[in-house]
Amino acid sequence: MNHSKPPEDTPILEWSALEHIHHKRTRMWYILVGLFVTLCLYYSITTEAWTFTILIAVLSVVYWKMHAQEMKPKKMRMWRKGFALDNIYSEWGECEGYWILKCSDYYELHIEKRNGTAVKIQTGAVDPYQLHDLLPHLLNQLEDRRENILDTIIRICKL
Repeated sequence: MNHSKPPEDTPILEWSALEHIHHKRTRMWYILVGLFVTLCLYYSITTEAWTFTILIAVLSVVYWKMHAQEMKPKKMRMWRKGFALDNIYSEWGECEGYWILKCSDYYELHIEKRNGTAVKIQTGAVDPYQLHDLLPHLLNQLEDRRENILDTIIRICKL
């Protein structure tokens, strides 16, 4: 991992956007989730699975706390030698490639690193076709990549 600072020169592309979509949840969503958590708690108590009971309670509180915070946009900047998400700079040589996920009302840029980690950010006001024009000159496009099953479930269930 490169701990150097981002370059001082002007980036060739920059934008601010959320890392992931913030879902609007309906009253029905809250009713269904409340029913699910209640059923899980009922099952864990009747079967005397106290560890499961504690896990459900802790996860519920953590989920509520995480989603009660307002999401702040991240700043993405790109240079010929690398990119920075907020102030975390990475050189293109550290990266395996990129791919863009098209969802119903937004696009999401994924940059996979050689160490197994990934960076993900919505494209915001930047035209995804502009990214497709720029990024192949800097990084390989990973055409075979798709959203993993867990991310799909999270998106569909609005978690």
